[in-house]
Amino acid sequence: MPKDIYLISKMPSEPQSSDIMPIAIISLILAFVATIYPSWRASRVNPAEALRYE
Repeated sequence: MPKDIYLISKMPSEPQSSDIMPIAIISLILAFVATIYPSWRASRVNPAEALRYE
């Protein structure tokens, strides 16, 4: 990055895959776990019963 244009000439940190991979894996696991309970509840509802009160 050109120093005359930007205030910094390099990244203030050095991202490494050993730092990024656990964050990505944990976020994917949390996103998956967050969908389990609503989908489990929806699977127990009879569609005709749910539409009756609409």
